[in-house]
Order: sequence, then C-alpha cells, then structure tokens
Amino acid sequence: MKKSIAMSAALLTFGAGSAYATPYQAELLSAVPEYNMRSGVALYGSVDMGINYQSVGGTSRWQTQSGGEWTSKFGFFGREDLGGGLKAEFNLESGFLANSGAVQETTSFFNREAWVGLNSDQYGRVRFGKQIGTGLPLFVDVFGTVGTNSVATWLGAAVVQTAKGIGYNSDLGAGATQLAARVNNAVTYQSPSFAGVSTELMYAPSNVAGQSPTAAAQGALLQWYNGTTYVAGSFNQVWGANGTSTVRNDLYGLGVVYDSGKIVLSGAFTQAAPNLAQDGIARVYTLGAIWPVGHNAFRASVVYRDTSGVRDSTGKIAKDSALGVMLGYDYTLSRRTGLYARAGFIRNYGISTVMLNSNPLPTQTGSTAPETGTTPLTMSIGMYHNF
Repeated sequence: MKKSIAMSAALLTFGAGSAYATPYQAELLSAVPEYNMRSGVALYGSVDMGINYQSVGGTSRWQTQSGGEWTSKFGFFGREDLGGGLKAEFNLESGFLANSGAVQETTSFFNREAWVGLNSDQYGRVRFGKQIGTGLPLFVDVFGTVGTNSVATWLGAAVVQTAKGIGYNSDLGAGATQLAARVNNAVTYQSPSFAGVSTELMYAPSNVAGQSPTAAAQGALLQWYNGTTYVAGSFNQVWGANGTSTVRNDLYGLGVVYDSGKIVLSGAFTQAAPNLAQDGIARVYTLGAIWPVGHNAFRASVVYRDTSGVRDSTGKIAKDSALGVMLGYDYTLSRRTGLYARAGFIRNYGISTVMLNSNPLPTQTGSTAPETGTTPLTMSIGMYHNF
C-alpha cells in the first residue's frame, strides 16, 4: 500500500496560509512531483529494504522485506499547463519488491496508479483510471498504511484468514468485502476548496456486461483543513461477489489529523456493514501519534477492531475482536533517505483471525481453519531512499 501524500496534499489542495508551522509530514514529501511541478514529466519513486522478524503460534522466521516504511515503487507524473488555470495531468505508478526485483502484482504492471485527468484552479479536478478512492486518506494512519508494518492496515482493511483462504472482512460473512486502496475504472471529481472545505466524488463501473448493479464502487469524501487540523468524513458503497449475485457493503469513515510540525496526532473510526442476512458488522477505532525531534521521529498507533453479529462455524453468535499496537522510530539522514525500526503485534480475541504483515496464522490440526486466540508479532529494521 502507498505511503500517502500526507498533509502536503492538504496544504496544496486547500491552499493553507503561511501563518502555521510547516506540517511534519509535508516536509517529508516536499519532493513529490504532483505537489511541486508546474509542467513536464518527472520520474519518482522509493526503494525500501529491511530485515524482518515474525512470530505467531510458536513458529517464527527471519526474512528480508521490501516496503517497511515506504512501498518500493517507481512512477511517472506528468503535467501540461493549458493556460487559463487549466492543466492536463497523468500518473503511472508501479510497485515492486526491492529484495527480489519482482513486480508487486503479476496481473497489473502499473498496479498503484494509472490515470489521466484535468485540473482547473476554478472548477476543480477530474481523473479517469486506477486511483486512490474516496475512503479516508491513507495519512490518517501515522505509519502510512503500508502493507507491512502497520496494524491500521491489517485491522482497518480487516485481512482475515479463514478455512477458505484470506479475504477482507471475511469473518463478517459471505457478502463482506472492502474498498480497495486503489480503485479500478474509477472516475473522480474533487471540488475547489471553499473556506478550507472540499469534497471528492467517485464512481467506478464493474465493466462486466449484464451485471447488476453496474457499479463496482461509488462514494464521497468531505474534507476540511485549516493549516494544522484536517477533518474528513467518507461514505462508500462497494459491491462484492457472493456466488453468482452481488452484495452491497456500506462503508463509513471519520478521521482527524492534527499536525503542528512539532507533533502529529490522529484518530479515526470506520464501519463496514455488508447488506446480507446474517452477516456481521465491523467497527475499527484508531489512535496514532508522531513526535519529531530533529532528525529523529517516534511513532505509535493503537487500533481496536470490534464486531457484532459474527457467527462461528456452528452458526452461533460469537465474540470476534482484535487489538493492535505498533511502535516505530525513524532517523532521517536527509529529506530523501532515512533509517527506521518497527515493532508491533495484533492480539486476536474470540474467533478473530486477523493477520499481520502477510504472516499466515497456524491452522488447526487436520483442518485448514486457522487457530483462534493467536498474537502475530512483527519487528523490522531497514532503510529507504526516495527519488
């Protein structure tokens, strides 16, 4: 998953004044082409490599791992000034694994961004293609919603291991799914900012002939930013496959980030509710902080996922919740290069079987069903370079 544009996006999108201290996260991303280039085409990316230790259910492993703080990736961002405050833009971005050189996804080369659009100072922007959707922005998680060292990623997206495999919110029932971090076939519109307020709308067709409904996802994001505080609310509907039919999932989110430059505080609430009889509902609560001190930064997040209406293998309502904690330390050698350390765990309660950092849970003897009550643990040290 993508290390987000963080508060630099809010600064440039909403036109914050210079009366505030520069947000810490904006300093880290000052070289991102989308936010500093007037016209032309730029190559950008990240290379992130680390050593990782994982343990769960009495088994452990050491491994090299890509993307411990920033997803390893490269991309092309282009912008042409058409005059009159109108610009044409595009973005192509591909993730890869720095420890092997393999592409991040074998079915999609530009798996992270593939869109083209127009951006008007007066009327807002419109984009067509694969892009980040209208869920809560990724920077609400102080670890950047990476697919490795972030409990907000694994609990927020609810990566659940079941006897049938791994799926998003799959403990809620047959109709459950989740909004993808990047939405295929998406059309988005973001309005200009008025008194710090803007909205973004998204519609993504399924591109499947004869399927009803025709949408795969649709949603809206309402945002407000005043220079230090960012508040967002989102509502999305996602249709996930359930046999030969489709089931609508209603996804709600509320997030707040305060970034004074001296401290970053964040909080979020999300809810996932599949519209299928006997499916459960999941609610996720997130708190996080970053404390920068010179070249050093200390990070922490606590995430709790609770459910209602979830049923066990016998069809009875069962307890299903999980608590995650992640701690981190960064040392920046420059604006582009840094070192990091991460350590965290997810404690599964009841029948919860949420994974952490792609580490499979042990299975029950003679079964493909994962063990319950496990506590996956991860620790990493590494370095990154952004270009």
